[in-house]
Order: sequence, then C-alpha cells, then structure tokens
Amino acid sequence: MQDLYEKFAYDYDEFGPIESYLGDEKTFFQTLFSEHGVKTVLDCACGTGQHLYMLAQCGFAVWGSDYSPSMLEVARRNLRARGCDVPLRRCDFRYLEQAFDIRFDAVVCLTNSLPHLHSDEDLLAALSSMKNRLNKSGLLVLTQGTTHYTLTLPSIEVVVNRPDFSRVFIKEHDGYFQTIHVLDLFHSAKRLESNQYDITYRILLDKDYRRLLSLAGFTDIRFYGDYGRSPYDQTSRRLIVVASA
Repeated sequence: MQDLYEKFAYDYDEFGPIESYLGDEKTFFQTLFSEHGVKTVLDCACGTGQHLYMLAQCGFAVWGSDYSPSMLEVARRNLRARGCDVPLRRCDFRYLEQAFDIRFDAVVCLTNSLPHLHSDEDLLAALSSMKNRLNKSGLLVLTQGTTHYTLTLPSIEVVVNRPDFSRVFIKEHDGYFQTIHVLDLFHSAKRLESNQYDITYRILLDKDYRRLLSLAGFTDIRFYGDYGRSPYDQTSRRLIVVASA
C-alpha cells in the first residue's frame, strides 16, 4: 500500500493545531465511551495525533498506529510538545495483530481513513482486524465527511484561507470513488511554493457500512449525522458509525 502522506504529513496540520479538533467531538467521545465503560482505546489511523491528544485529555488509556512513518513522526512531535505520552506503532490497519497483542475497549478509525481502501476484500480485512483487537462487546467508531449531502456540493472548496497560506480541495467522483486534489499554496516572504496531493477514497455510505460491518461480525450498528448523535439522513454533513464487537 502506497504511503500517500509521505510528504503531505509535514504540512497536514495547516488545517489547524491539534487542539482545534476539540469541542463537540470531544463531548461525543466522552459521553459515548462513558456509557459503555470504555477505558482503553486504539486509534488505528492516528495521523498527526489530534485524536490521540483529545482522547488522552479525556482520561482514556490510548494507543496509536498509522501506516505512514511520516504521519507517526509528526504525531510524536505533536504529542511530545504537549507533554502527552502515547505508545505509537507503525501498522497497516488490515493487520493490527502484527503490532498489538492486546485487546481494547474501543477502536477508532476516523476522518475518512477507512475509505483509503478500495476493495471489499481489503475493507473486510481491516474491519475484521479491528474486531479482533476489541474486547467482548467493545466499540468500533468510524467517522467521515463524505455523505450523501456532501457529494452534491460544488467541486471546489477552499478549506483554509490565511494571509500566508491557502488550501483548496478540488473534488471529483463517479459514484464509486471520490478523488480529492489537495492544492496547498504558500504565499509569504518566508515560504513561497505550491504542492498538490491526490487522494482517492472509496465512497462508503450507511448501506455500505451496514453490509460490510455485518459481514465482519459486528452488531448493533448505529449511524449518526453529527456529534450530537442526530440520526444520519440525506442532509447530514457527517457520517459517524458506531458498532459493537
């Protein structure tokens, strides 16, 4: 599997500092995990560490893994700078047992991470691996910004627009895959350059997740459209999936 973030990782946090991911999302996880007695959590696509930091701040015992060495390097740097000690391991989330011989109360795979896999075979391998790392009745949480509604939005989106930096998404999809061309524009005296990163996701919506999660052996599969746990529908701007092992 290609590391799509080998270079992008080092500028990824131009989205905002990892603290900016706190808020409604933090409350969602605190409430959900409290309801289910969760104490240990694996983030198996931890990226630059924003959710690791959030979950550690909530008091959970947290482990992190990612396929990209560059992402892990940035995550270590981010967490170290904030005095946060989280075990990190490089691992393909289709084969979590290669890096972890312990089980967790919850596994999370967030922010459009799972749709990097394009075939049912790979998706089922990943979901089965996540289930095998869960304690009995443990929780799996998946989140993404791709929804029925967001697929209808204009193809060009300015996601960051600062005096020194802009990040533009140019999106295209064919109903099965969505490709996001990420255009980074640095425009300051300190840094003047442009970079493009192309990321292709499998389009997975609620019916797809229900089918795949059921095949992987998950039960009690729930879908939310926001972090307030509103039911997912055709107008939702976010898809959040919660399932039990």
